[in-house]
Amino acid sequence: MNKGKLLIISGPSAGVGKDTIVRMFMQKHPDWRQPPSVTTRQPRVGEIEGKDYFFVDRPEFEQITSRGEFLERFVVTDELYGTLRAPIAKLLEDSKNVILRKEVNGALNIKKELPEAITVFLAADSFEELEERIRSRATDSQELIEQRLKLAKEELGYQSQFDRVIVNPADHPEAALELVEAAAGL
Repeated sequence: MNKGKLLIISGPSAGVGKDTIVRMFMQKHPDWRQPPSVTTRQPRVGEIEGKDYFFVDRPEFEQITSRGEFLERFVVTDELYGTLRAPIAKLLEDSKNVILRKEVNGALNIKKELPEAITVFLAADSFEELEERIRSRATDSQELIEQRLKLAKEELGYQSQFDRVIVNPADHPEAALELVEAAAGL
């Protein structure tokens, strides 16, 4: 029996449409699985516990870490995120395809442990476009926007470590979706 595929969608921490592309991908390919990550941040409007994320406090996150249950874990804007190892391993062993939306460090850490993973770096048309997208979300404080922009500049330097780099135009995500599907062999 063949193992399932692991597709990781990544890019700068905000503003390139990772959530949009993954949502569109899942609508077209409902047979793919998307196990939730664990985070210490508060839920955003519309996010569902156990579907979008497992929301935990820092002590619980540290307990999971100490038990070695994370495939990868990292910090973004002072919040902890982690990907549970067991659910992904089980899905892949059961020949299920898995898609993950990960920040850059998380994607690269998973790729180190699971080199067969297909990694896709989503990019905006330009840094100015990325900044406009981040600011137009109107969900973050000015301080958090500045943190995200600084982090995005750093993350753009890691593009070459991904299997594919795909520009996601703000006005035509369908084009980026087609390239993501091609990267996944669909």
